[in-house]
Amino acid sequence: MNNEKFLEKKMRFAKGYIVFGFLLIVINLALSYWAIKIKDFWFSMIGIWGVIFIAMGIVRYFLYKNQSILKLYRVHENDERSEMLRGKAGYLTFVFSSIALAICSVIFVSFNLIWPSIVVLAILFVQFIVFYMLMWHYSRKL
Repeated sequence: MNNEKFLEKKMRFAKGYIVFGFLLIVINLALSYWAIKIKDFWFSMIGIWGVIFIAMGIVRYFLYKNQSILKLYRVHENDERSEMLRGKAGYLTFVFSSIALAICSVIFVSFNLIWPSIVVLAILFVQFIVFYMLMWHYSRKL
């Protein structure tokens, strides 16, 4: 993959962050315009996350314009050690989030909160299904 295609791929991510940030701000404005009965905290959080995503997109855009940083990203993306470390980090993140969801479910059940515990268990179930589907998919690629 040449530098132009690699730069184009990375710029799509930066533009995606900016578009998602603007989308969050538009959702925030639409919810406040229609005066949907959500607490003010959530209105401000949606807008703040929109601004954060826009800022991340702009920073990434200017980082990817720097050729030395782009070269470093390209090396790290194709390095076998980096791929192995990302895989290990992803697996540990999966294990941690699974344990955290299981603990949340137990806490909800102990407080007799049935619907939140059902939602958390459903998320946990979907997470395991997606994990094993991805494991099967990537094992076929090897």
